[in-house]
Amino acid sequence: MKLPSKISLFVAAIAISALASSCVAWWHRSPMPGVWELSSFALVAFLLNQSNTQLRVAAIGSTSFVVHIAGGILFGGFWGGLIAGTSTLASSLALGHPPIKLLFNVSQRTLSVVLATTIYSILGGHLPPAYLQMAGALDRNAVQLDLALFFILSASYLIVNSFSVSGAVALTTGRRFKDVWNLNTRGVLGYDVGASSIAILVAWLYSRVEHIYGYGSLGLLGVVLPIIVVRHIYALYYQLQDSGQELLEVMVKAIEARDPYTSGHSLRVRELSRTIAVELNLSSAELEQVETAALLHDVGKIHEEFAPLLRKESRLTPEETALMQTHAAKSAELVGIISKFRGVIQDSVRHHHERWDGQGYPDGIAGSSIPLCSRIILVSDTIDAMTTDRPYRKRMTLDTVVTELTRCKGTQFDPAIVDVANSSVAVRRLILEGSSSDSDTSYQAVPRSKRVNWPKNVWRIGQA
Repeated sequence: MKLPSKISLFVAAIAISALASSCVAWWHRSPMPGVWELSSFALVAFLLNQSNTQLRVAAIGSTSFVVHIAGGILFGGFWGGLIAGTSTLASSLALGHPPIKLLFNVSQRTLSVVLATTIYSILGGHLPPAYLQMAGALDRNAVQLDLALFFILSASYLIVNSFSVSGAVALTTGRRFKDVWNLNTRGVLGYDVGASSIAILVAWLYSRVEHIYGYGSLGLLGVVLPIIVVRHIYALYYQLQDSGQELLEVMVKAIEARDPYTSGHSLRVRELSRTIAVELNLSSAELEQVETAALLHDVGKIHEEFAPLLRKESRLTPEETALMQTHAAKSAELVGIISKFRGVIQDSVRHHHERWDGQGYPDGIAGSSIPLCSRIILVSDTIDAMTTDRPYRKRMTLDTVVTELTRCKGTQFDPAIVDVANSSVAVRRLILEGSSSDSDTSYQAVPRSKRVNWPKNVWRIGQA
């Protein structure tokens, strides 16, 4: 498949930047470490990359960046970049990446290490850091400075890495850069910086063993095995989490099978709600809450009394409407059976039909008293209802949907959420995709690892 010229130019720009920064780092390089030391770090980084290929990249990614950063603070930007570049090259070749992905992965990893280490040095950081000194009295001020600057180095590495990857994904998929970066990075950047502190342990063990035994590379073994074990524990955790999510999706699909006109509704509402939540810059934890609540917002319809109403092909009578309105409370009751869903998720399900003006149900609360998740789900729920064929009317066009949302903002809907939904390119794309396909196949029930965050796995070898 021929890639767009924009992505080719972008990859070329990253490659040129990596080469130029490496040339500058060469002129200011530290003394060359031994070939065995460089090879050992590159081998360990390669093994960590390979051990992470089965992990859901959107969750934790590869831990090899820890070794790359450790190499940078021990040996300087040029040699650290060389370690990152060679290990990534070997990993990309082993995984069979096409040339452009191979070039991009090698270049962005090299660029990340070299630029981060350069910033660290410019700010006054010592290479190697003062806290790795093995003889004589430690300079307390120097140690504190180097520790503080280490986290600037880590943040610089992760920012260069994530911006490069998000740029490539955005150009490849046609998504906005902001959307891609928010989905893949924003919520976990702080955790990544914290996890990078393991690089201090890697560097310390290397220096300690080198000082005592003269073979510092042996010290890497004391770090590699625990990292791999922790990584596999995380892998098992996320596999269990994915399995639980898929079971919820199966349950929701079974419930919606009663009504052929709303089959796939909850899955589509989940995708719309998540997209709006991303536009609102919610945290990763809040995104998870929105997504789960949206998926489960109609589970109460599993009760038998709703079956005739769901199959009815004409409009409901006032009595039937009153009965149908009880589904919100019944859905919340079912959701509350699962202890981890009590609180925000359960409340969000209960109140997803509350109106901004207080005329909704089941409790008639208004304005900001309505949980934010509920306000998002209401808009998404309404969008999907308007863009789905019903027995009594055909689906509406995008322009009609926008007009209706605008007309009802401030009464039925939170005005701020309507403004976000109407102006969002991503929301419009979901509406158009739904309008151009059958309602049952607009969005497929797929594992979390293959849903919104899938582009991250295309370009990135991995980051924590």
